[in-house]
Amino acid sequence: MRTMMAMGVMTGALMLGACGTSDASSNDGGTVVLRNLAETEVAAPKPARLDIVGDLIPTPSDARSDYYLLRHRSTLAGTSIAIIRQEHDDRVAYARTEVDCGKRLFHVVGVAPTRGRVESDVAHDGPLRSIHGMPLREELARYVCERSGTPLAGA
Repeated sequence: MRTMMAMGVMTGALMLGACGTSDASSNDGGTVVLRNLAETEVAAPKPARLDIVGDLIPTPSDARSDYYLLRHRSTLAGTSIAIIRQEHDDRVAYARTEVDCGKRLFHVVGVAPTRGRVESDVAHDGPLRSIHGMPLREELARYVCERSGTPLAGA
């Protein structure tokens, strides 16, 4: 009985450990770090020829990368879902984000090396949370909210 219980605990610990360490784009709190996403295993080499159909997002807090808003839509809950492409050096990564413009909340719901895969990926970034003290997320949220027709609420 004790052996079975110990094996169950060990199996559970191994599974949790595997889940917790599989995403190098996350920090200790489980938040996906968008600023470094193109430097992780999530990213892919930048194609030699690719016409980006999207808008360059001004991100003064991260002058090393270019961020493009490729697509956005409103949800029934009143939030906005956006597909964002990050280019850094010769690497690209995609993030699917959700923004609550009225409450100044943001989270990442998917990351992937291609636009097609980001639509179905789950990034486990947690619930919508405040963008306070997170300049890159605030810049991205502001742009997505403006494009969605709902300005980002004041701080």
